[in-house]
Amino acid sequence: MIKPVIGIVGKPSMESDMWHYMEICDDIRYALIKNGALAVGILPTDKKNFKYDDDSDNCSLSSDEIQDLENLIEKIDGVILQGGLVSNKYEEEIAKLCIKRDVPIIGICAGFNNLIRALGGKVHQSDNAFHNQFGSKTAHEVNISGDSKLFSILKTKKLYVNSIHNLVAKEEDIKEYKIVAKCPVDNTVEAIELEKKRFVMGIKWHPELMDDMNPIFEEFVKECSNKYE
Repeated sequence: MIKPVIGIVGKPSMESDMWHYMEICDDIRYALIKNGALAVGILPTDKKNFKYDDDSDNCSLSSDEIQDLENLIEKIDGVILQGGLVSNKYEEEIAKLCIKRDVPIIGICAGFNNLIRALGGKVHQSDNAFHNQFGSKTAHEVNISGDSKLFSILKTKKLYVNSIHNLVAKEEDIKEYKIVAKCPVDNTVEAIELEKKRFVMGIKWHPELMDDMNPIFEEFVKECSNKYE
């Protein structure tokens, strides 16, 4: 059996003042591997210094950089936009390319933000501190739409999730995506999907840290494998 190759988009590390590092979340890497995929890192093609926050990066990519990213996307079967404290323009561009080419993609936490930005939406700082509960296994309830891909995967309309973020989106912030999950406490959006695409899903919580979320990665890897069947 040919295993699909799934790229995890690297994020700049904030740990060193001397060297520059790109980071890959090992929990995501392992979630892909244990479900039958090969995991690789996707790295920015040019830029060395990055904007160190999770707000939108206003630095545009050159046409050569975008072409290089497109050449990378052509060589893989799926993409994960991981969470983290830093977001950069190349993540938005990768999201746009995946949507354009119908390459399966999941955006997790900050990756959720970059999926939204890729289609002209926005995120903003939360007024509710309960969203930023670092280290908590579960923080709040999420309600899932019964007509969503997420429901078909998890088989439930209600679950409890972790919440490790400051930036949130509300319904009016979302463009083009179908809103498929919300937090009932403050009505913020917790998951989005793009209809008429193979697999485009943004998830605000961190499924890689929850054992009962494995079906998401299992189904994603299965979709990425479809072209080999």
